[in-house]
Amino acid sequence: MADLLLYFVENGVKLTNQYGDIDENFYTSLENTYSNALNLIAKNGLLEKFQNRANRIITETENIGWGFHDYLEDIYYQYYE
Repeated sequence: MADLLLYFVENGVKLTNQYGDIDENFYTSLENTYSNALNLIAKNGLLEKFQNRANRIITETENIGWGFHDYLEDIYYQYYE
């Protein structure tokens, strides 16, 4: 399940980087999914296994506006120091 949730976010980020900004609902959906994924990962003791992948998403959002990168980064640092 965590793999699918992150896959959804990864593809949303890829789509945005390839075609440009989308609307607020799109980003909100990705933010909620990313948060749900990390919550599920933490509950199942899999943080170490998914850390590189979760961090890669943050790196790939650096040039995306609307506070999207900042929000995902905040979520990331709730789980990873």
